[in-house]
Amino acid sequence: MADSTLTSAAEPPPRPSRPETSLTEQAATALRRLILLNLLAPGETLNEPDLSVRLGVSRTPVREALKLLAGEGLVTLRRNRAAMVARLDPADLVPLFELEVALESFCAGLAANRMTGAELARLDQLQSAMEAARDDRESYTRLNRQAHRLIVTAARSPAIAEAHGRAFPRLARARNFALAVDGRVAESLAEHRAILEALRGRDAEGARALMRVHVARTQALMVAQLGEGAPR
Repeated sequence: MADSTLTSAAEPPPRPSRPETSLTEQAATALRRLILLNLLAPGETLNEPDLSVRLGVSRTPVREALKLLAGEGLVTLRRNRAAMVARLDPADLVPLFELEVALESFCAGLAANRMTGAELARLDQLQSAMEAARDDRESYTRLNRQAHRLIVTAARSPAIAEAHGRAFPRLARARNFALAVDGRVAESLAEHRAILEALRGRDAEGARALMRVHVARTQALMVAQLGEGAPR
């Protein structure tokens, strides 16, 4: 008779169950999406009871989620008053856009010479996906972000990639203001196509110049939108 002890010892141990996402994390994810897409406008009051109903959770996870998002700079907590969506101030955002212009244009020039064939193919796939998602703002912004990040990564400069990853998530809402301008998505797609062609042609100067114009255009539209009475 086989030794049941040996048989049991030979069996792999059970895998630990993956912890479920907490209600606070779920609420933070939902609120982050609404804020980044400007579905909750800058300066809008965040009423906990209303958010609790909207998100389908109790007030405690909502309150904790607001604290998390305050740490990300997306929410402003106010003593004895309801929290609000953090305002957008061009004076704070323009220097970040200027840094993005410098870093991403420089990376585009490096990437023209350093991108692999596989990376170019991936960028081409992202371009096609962005074309297909032109009417879906959430998908378009996600794919657009991936395309920019791919170009930065392909520059093969870890220090720049690290600085880029830290700084530019703060610009997500501002980019969405720019994309809300009539015709900007089509314009952005054309700019991305031109950058892709320059990279494919190993044209470092062309890629650098095109990326500079692309990011600077987003900055200009953001400033115009916030200066024309858009909620800040």
